[in-house]
Amino acid sequence: MRLNVAAACHDAVQIWKRDRDVIAAVGGVFFFLPNLALALFMRESSVTVPVEPKDDQALMASMQSFLVDNAPLLAFQMVAELVGVAVLLALLLDPARPTVGDALRIVARRLPVLIAATMLLNIALVCGVALFIVPGLYVIGRAAMVMPVLLAEPERRFGDAVGRALDLTRGRVLQLLSLWALIHLGAYFIQSALQSIARAASAGGTNPFTAGIIAIAISAMSMAAAIAYTLVRATIYRRLASKG
Repeated sequence: MRLNVAAACHDAVQIWKRDRDVIAAVGGVFFFLPNLALALFMRESSVTVPVEPKDDQALMASMQSFLVDNAPLLAFQMVAELVGVAVLLALLLDPARPTVGDALRIVARRLPVLIAATMLLNIALVCGVALFIVPGLYVIGRAAMVMPVLLAEPERRFGDAVGRALDLTRGRVLQLLSLWALIHLGAYFIQSALQSIARAASAGGTNPFTAGIIAIAISAMSMAAAIAYTLVRATIYRRLASKG
């Protein structure tokens, strides 16, 4: 049976309207502030990449330098976002109907499992992308329901949750991929547009005030995308799970 994506998105909007104060508070703490810290305090790569000719080794060295120099901030942002997503999913899907405090305790107890699951899925995604992109897109479409399953069905272990997610998403990969792309690419283009406008207004964007505006705008859009993605995943899970 075809998934009614429009109805799932409508459900997500209704949840936002009903619980926007709680959702915004969780998003502000776990999505906006960590992304703002990353935007403001991450260090530039210490390795210079020549413009011409293209040097793949220099590019790789620059990327490695950036990751090493910013590893603590990147790890903090990733864990914070994972906790925020898990808290929202627990609030929306856990059958016990927890409060925010209860959801935080649930996530704290299950955090090692959630981190391990996220790392394994990311490894599968990277391997899929390395195999000519299409397998990576397939992983994105099939794995999106793993986290909702882990929070909504706490009795399941990771392997069982993956199997359940695969069952729920069977035959719906293109629908889900299209929806995820709409959310994330929409946020990316808005961020890029705001960044371009701010830089043009400050003759290159070197002004610290402009840099702060850019960081806030990017962090706000990252928060909006993360909230939208999480709410839609929750409503899609509900619809798919209700059909068995």
